[in-house]
Amino acid sequence: MKNFLRKFLGQKLINYYHLAGAILANFIYGFPSRKLHVIGVTGTDGKTTTVNLVASILKAAGLPVSFLSTINAQIGRQALDTGLHTTTPSSFLLQRLLQQMVKAGSQYAVLEVTSHALDQYRTWGITFETAVITNVTHEHLDYHKTYGEYLRAKAKVFKNEKYAVLNREDKSYEQLLKLISTSLPLSPPARPKLAEGGSPGDGLSFRSSSPSDGEELKERLLTYGFSSRAQIWASDINESLEGSKLSVHTPAGGFPIELSLPGQFNVKNALAAIAVATAYKIPVASIQKGLSQIKTVSGRMEFLETKAPFLVLVDFAHTPNGLRELLSFLRPKVSGSIIMVFGAAGERDSTKRPLMGSAADEFANSIVLTREDNRSEPAEKICQEIASGVKNKRLNTDLFIIPDRREAIRFALNQAKSGDLVAITGKGHEQSLNVDGVELPWDEREVAREELKKLGVSR
Repeated sequence: MKNFLRKFLGQKLINYYHLAGAILANFIYGFPSRKLHVIGVTGTDGKTTTVNLVASILKAAGLPVSFLSTINAQIGRQALDTGLHTTTPSSFLLQRLLQQMVKAGSQYAVLEVTSHALDQYRTWGITFETAVITNVTHEHLDYHKTYGEYLRAKAKVFKNEKYAVLNREDKSYEQLLKLISTSLPLSPPARPKLAEGGSPGDGLSFRSSSPSDGEELKERLLTYGFSSRAQIWASDINESLEGSKLSVHTPAGGFPIELSLPGQFNVKNALAAIAVATAYKIPVASIQKGLSQIKTVSGRMEFLETKAPFLVLVDFAHTPNGLRELLSFLRPKVSGSIIMVFGAAGERDSTKRPLMGSAADEFANSIVLTREDNRSEPAEKICQEIASGVKNKRLNTDLFIIPDRREAIRFALNQAKSGDLVAITGKGHEQSLNVDGVELPWDEREVAREELKKLGVSR
């Protein structure tokens, strides 16, 4: 029905309907975001992890914080199972949750935000005091049509914000810089008043005392990356499958960090969170504590406990860039073969499918293509489109198409030998699987455990 209405009415007209709803929701719930320091995190990859890291740092600093992400939400001291099918909920639910955050005594709100939500005005009425873009890579072109439109939608998070955080080494950096250069305020914003645990002067600082008008963008912008071109950057990265140790450099000095989240992509997420902490002058000790307290993020680089002589990983990676970053990290750390199980969503960006196949082809030894929320599209057709990007493997030798996802997981586990890794990607934390348009209960991790149990290697 949504696709029919979009085709018949046009997305822009439908967006005005969303705008009216957002305006009404703000009035009903009393514009709750005006009572909060709102930090918005968007990007193609890394949003959920970054939200959790930022919230953990603020909490470690003693600041009353609530947050909302794809996989979880916390309002005050109450942890919620969001049960959301979309990263950013409807305007009415979003405003109600923000109101609950205010009532719970929160002063800070960290929100995961999608390009769809920004384009559809679902976040209307929310002024993001700090806006973060982790990266912008190939995704959602079924909706946005072009990469340029996708970028412009993401950049909408930068509107009247006080602090902008960008990945200095992402390919979108220069384009985003141009898009946001006119959105930043012309007068230096006052520092937010901090609760106990952090106060101006006892933490990091990135600003000069009196910026000139020509330096306004520079004074509001924090960049992060792996080189000294960025303001927040990392060196001496020592990574393993258990996590990473690194040195972080900021304008105020350097300090060590230990992460329980493995992969350079998680180091980037941590650097984004540190950039946010820098904007709010959070003490170094609170940054270190907050980052160390996140041991895992559900469905993200989640290794299952097993007695098997091989590793089993569940991850949410569902974009070409996400797969490439995941696999490039895993490849040198796996002594045996990497067996990939994945698919692509139906009725979504079909142009990314062969690119996903190409990414898996480069790093995996064996690929098992399967269903991933195929909706109205034939799962076999989607798998064939992914396979068109696989050039170095032969069908039924090291490339397999098994539409039934449980059967695909079972097949991959049965193929695994000592030292191998079975990586099951695309669903991660999600609790349902759309099979031919019908939502069925599905927990990727539980399915894998059940199949491991049949092999007699579950724990």
